[in-house]
Amino acid sequence: MNIALVAALVFGIASFALTVFRDIGLTMIFNVDAFLIVIGGTTVGLLVGFPVQRLRSAVQDVAGTFKKQREREDVIKEIIEISRMYRKMNVRSLEDRIRLMDNTFLKLGANLLINNHGAREIKGIMEKELMLKKMNCNFSRNVLKTISRLTPSFGLAGTVISLIKMFRNLESVEAVAPLMAVALMSTFYGVIIANLFMLPLCAKLEEHAIVSESLMTMTIEGMLLIKSGEHPLRIEDRLRGIEEERDPLLEGTGIAQIIPRAAEAIYRFQKI
Repeated sequence: MNIALVAALVFGIASFALTVFRDIGLTMIFNVDAFLIVIGGTTVGLLVGFPVQRLRSAVQDVAGTFKKQREREDVIKEIIEISRMYRKMNVRSLEDRIRLMDNTFLKLGANLLINNHGAREIKGIMEKELMLKKMNCNFSRNVLKTISRLTPSFGLAGTVISLIKMFRNLESVEAVAPLMAVALMSTFYGVIIANLFMLPLCAKLEEHAIVSESLMTMTIEGMLLIKSGEHPLRIEDRLRGIEEERDPLLEGTGIAQIIPRAAEAIYRFQKI
């Protein structure tokens, strides 16, 4: 669970609610008609624009942003552990280790290694999986952006409908007051849902996707280095951006290159 994200949401909602409810109370801020106009209209718009499975996937992706994301250091350690087992051809131990992994993408790469796929096959399969993940994330962000556009629009629609009804009943003060409440609260709900929830969640999902893509790209390079027979310490240096030399097959994986630390690498090899 991402404690910081949950705490930020709770603090933001609590601060906003305290400001709104302090003088007028909960009953004044909640209007069933306005709520139904905004939520009902948005729901219909989503069902028309997206298949149900896509909406479910978006909910799952948003829920995933509340989980603590993997650290880059932890992924590197797992890759190095796999490389040591693979180098020793300890297939049984590697299979047992794979079953305990919760990193599905790393598990995919390790299984490809065990099944003796070629380097180009490994790269192709894992890059396709990465592209599929990016595509699904883009779809989920599109769902959130659509909600952020629909809710203010239906809020404005609720305002217009209520004003039309109000102008038809100007002779009755008792009829005007409830209609004015619906008109104002419809816009209020639309703006709040879009700006307090949907747009921040969309930004968080995008940030989460960038970090995930970086880790998955690093995982692809790690699997290719293992397949090429590199020493675990060399793999660690490459993943940390220490080594400059690159294999042509690894081009395009996006890992940063800096000046090689040859002396340190030689010293570390001598200690093995």
